[in-house]
Amino acid sequence: MSNSSGGGFGSMIANVQSFRGTELVDPLEDDLAELSADVGIFGFPFDSTCMNRTGTNQGPQGIRQASTNTLGYHYEYDINLDDTYDIVDCGDVEVVPGNAGESLSRAEHLHGSILEADMIPIMLGGNHTVPIAGYRGLGQHAENPGLVFLDTHIDTAEEVAGEKYTHACPVARAIDEAGFEPSNISIIGASGNLNPEYEVEYVKEKNINLYPLDEVIERGPIAVANDAVTAATRDTDALYLDIDVDVLDTGFAPGTGTPSPAGMTSRELLQVLGVVGSAGIDAMSIVETAPIWDDAGITSQIAVRMIMDTLAANATGEANGVGSGTRAARHGYRS
Repeated sequence: MSNSSGGGFGSMIANVQSFRGTELVDPLEDDLAELSADVGIFGFPFDSTCMNRTGTNQGPQGIRQASTNTLGYHYEYDINLDDTYDIVDCGDVEVVPGNAGESLSRAEHLHGSILEADMIPIMLGGNHTVPIAGYRGLGQHAENPGLVFLDTHIDTAEEVAGEKYTHACPVARAIDEAGFEPSNISIIGASGNLNPEYEVEYVKEKNINLYPLDEVIERGPIAVANDAVTAATRDTDALYLDIDVDVLDTGFAPGTGTPSPAGMTSRELLQVLGVVGSAGIDAMSIVETAPIWDDAGITSQIAVRMIMDTLAANATGEANGVGSGTRAARHGYRS
């Protein structure tokens, strides 16, 4: 079958191991809308504009490999995700070497095709440049999107050495290229000495909602996540969840491009995701997983857990008493 969305992106499915053994589809050949799936996972193995350690281009396959050691039943949510979601893996976006703009355009096209097929796109990065494509894709399909952004870095640089597509710039691109209102952006987990003063000033000037790690520790992850979701969903019609694994302490996520000593614990992060997921997400990305720096593969394992917990919370809509599973209710996921 031909892709109803036409051309405009490359996809590689050769030698791709699908997420949890789900069906591997080729968006260039298969009509995604005819699949009647609920979730479309794809990799964007891009790390060309890194300013620190490279290796996140191996993230998508590292996460997929780790996913083989995961069951569909989620004990804490008492839900079997295999009975709840039809998930397909759309392979990897074909990155154009040395051309961030074209690579992002290809990923945006694929992201948009997944949304058009009424699926939740889940993007596996790649460095923190890659969600720019997801922001733009969701921005084309929603009038007022909101964003929950988990990262130890604020990432609000408007450009770095003249380059506007780097892993320090995603928040600025969400605003100026994808139509996100700053007041509907919530950043959770910022800490450490890699947040330049000018990025902090940008947050203040734009009235972005910032919940530093200190606040997560003092108030608790659930309380902070509730406030962050409230801000991100106020007068919005879609919610994007973006997770940089470096929001976690290096003990929980050593395999990343810019490790974060004294970061969030994995339990704190999963509590946040329970709240955000239960509010109903429309798109998701997990970025900065670099298996080359993690021989034990624990970073890829926690990335898989992030996906499973978010989907479980999204389907039940009951985690921590927040929301009612808005997307789950809208699309009638099986229970």
